[in-house]
Amino acid sequence: MALSSTTIATDLVLVMDNGVGASGQVLTKARKYGAVKTTAVNNDIYAVAQIISGLQDQSLVAVQRKDTVEIENF
Repeated sequence: MALSSTTIATDLVLVMDNGVGASGQVLTKARKYGAVKTTAVNNDIYAVAQIISGLQDQSLVAVQRKDTVEIENF
């Protein structure tokens, strides 16, 4: 059984600092940006995330790349 996988969508997710909760836990807020080219390299995605985060009120905690992959059986 041969399987093949194809990346069909890529999203950029910025995890932003959203303060501290009542019990002291760190709160975060995720902002998702879709329509990222599936062929984009991580360095370029990170560079774009840095530019976008500079326009935000909250500070950047993490940059995430979310790939949606389709697995097919041939």
